[in-house]
Amino acid sequence: MLRLQQYERLLKAVVAGMAVEGPIEQLPATRARQEAGASDKSLGTLVRMFTSSHLTSAPSEGVNAEAEDSSSDCQSADVAWASMRFTISMSPERYADTKAGLAELVALRNGLVHHLIERFDISDERGCRAAIAHLETCYEQIDEHCLRLKAWTMSLTASQELAPSYLQSKVFEEAFVHGINPDGSVCWPRSTIVECLREAEADCQADGWILLDAAICFISKEHRDQTPSRYGCRTWWRVLKKSGQFELRSAAGSNGTVGQTWYRVFPPVSRPDVPMSQRPGKSAV
Repeated sequence: MLRLQQYERLLKAVVAGMAVEGPIEQLPATRARQEAGASDKSLGTLVRMFTSSHLTSAPSEGVNAEAEDSSSDCQSADVAWASMRFTISMSPERYADTKAGLAELVALRNGLVHHLIERFDISDERGCRAAIAHLETCYEQIDEHCLRLKAWTMSLTASQELAPSYLQSKVFEEAFVHGINPDGSVCWPRSTIVECLREAEADCQADGWILLDAAICFISKEHRDQTPSRYGCRTWWRVLKKSGQFELRSAAGSNGTVGQTWYRVFPPVSRPDVPMSQRPGKSAV
C-alpha cells in the first residue's frame, strides 16, 4: 500500500506538470491550481487523465493540434499568452500494452483496498500465508510501474529544463517572432516580412495601393534584416505572391516586360471606383 501511495503521488505531480497555459504572469498560479486539482483525484481518474491527454501512440500531432485549437479561443490579443505541453509518444503496440497495464494496476489497487480480506481468510494461518504471497506478487507489479513512471518523470524533468534554453535559441526566435518554422516553411499571416509590407502602407500608399519599389525602400531603411531570401524567396514579388496576403497589380513595361508593381492587403477594403486613367495598371493575377 505504501508503494501504491508513492506511485499515486508521483502520478499526480506528472499529470499536473505536463501541460500548462495561460497569461504568462499567471502561469505559477495556474500550475498551483493544477496541482491542487490533482491532489484529490483517485488513481483511476489520474490514469484516465494521463492516458487520454499525455500518453500517445505515434504520431501525436493530431492530439496536440486539437489541444491547441481548443485553447485558442480563450486567448486575448492584448495579453501575453503561453502554452506548453509535454507528451510521451510510443508505438501503437506499446501504447496499447501500456494502457492495458495501467488499467490492470488500477484494478489491482482496488482489489487490495476493497477486497483483500474478502479474498483471504486472515484469521487462518493458511489464509495469511496466501495473502502474504499475493501481496508480494502485487508489490513486484506495483514496483515495476513505479520504476517506469520514475523514468518518464526523469525524461519529463529533463525536457522541462531544456525548454528555457530553447526559448532563447535562434530557432525559437525565427519561429515565434518571425514565423519561420524549423523546417523552412513560413507561417505567412504572422511573419515579420508580411507585417513590414503592411507597415509600408502608411508611408507608401497612393489611391489605396502601395508601390512595391517604395515599400522595398522603406523596409530596407526600417527593417534591414527583413529580406526575401530569409523567407526562401528570390524576389519581393515572390513574397507578395507566396504569402497570399496581398492583391497585386503590375503595369506593362517597355518591350513587353513587367514594369512597376503595386499591392494592397487582400481582401481589399471596399473603396469608391477609381477612374481608369488613375488606376496603377492592369491586374497581373
